[in-house]
Amino acid sequence: MKEGDFAKIEYTGRAAGRVFDTTDAEKAKKEKIFNPRAKYGAVLVPVGKGVAVKGLDEELLNAKAGDSRTVKLAPEKAFGKRNAELVKLIPIGRFREQNVDPKPGMVLDFDGQPARIQSVSGGRVMVDFNHELAGQEVEYEFRVLGVFEKAEDKVPALAEDLVPGTKASFSAGTVTATAGEGVKKNTDFIVSKMRFVSQLFAYIPEVKRVSFTEEYEKEGKAATQ
Repeated sequence: MKEGDFAKIEYTGRAAGRVFDTTDAEKAKKEKIFNPRAKYGAVLVPVGKGVAVKGLDEELLNAKAGDSRTVKLAPEKAFGKRNAELVKLIPIGRFREQNVDPKPGMVLDFDGQPARIQSVSGGRVMVDFNHELAGQEVEYEFRVLGVFEKAEDKVPALAEDLVPGTKASFSAGTVTATAGEGVKKNTDFIVSKMRFVSQLFAYIPEVKRVSFTEEYEKEGKAATQ
């Protein structure tokens, strides 16, 4: 593969023998990390664009469709080394302003950053802004199901990944997409549609314009006079 290609992959990530992420729903349930709001199944990854962790991204550049590989990544190629400067003491009042009662082990979104509370003492809270896997070696087991190199192939693949049921095609710089009936009934449709459009422009440079059509029909029999 080369930078800019799209790879459709299945993967499982482990740290210290523990599964921390996977595209396999059954494996997630077995490892007790299943998230009912998460999407499971193969995912589409723009290769070399920093979407995957650095080491996995580099390994994908050397892979091809049909490959199954296991790669071990040092912290600097995974979630980074631990940084002592990212462990901070914050007045407990900052939390109480948001009606939050901080407890050790809690994971919160703090000013747009995920953070883990380490301790609470004397009116101050010790908060760790490092990734929970920072400083750890991790292992990824992955399989490449398909590779998409041309814009006309990437566009429908991205549509199927982000807005399943949407028909999309590419021609002369323009993406034409039509939402299926089932897609429009999905409560997350608007968010998914905007992610689709955003990623079209971000990862497929040939795309200059997007035309997204939604058609609706009145349910039930037509009224008669």
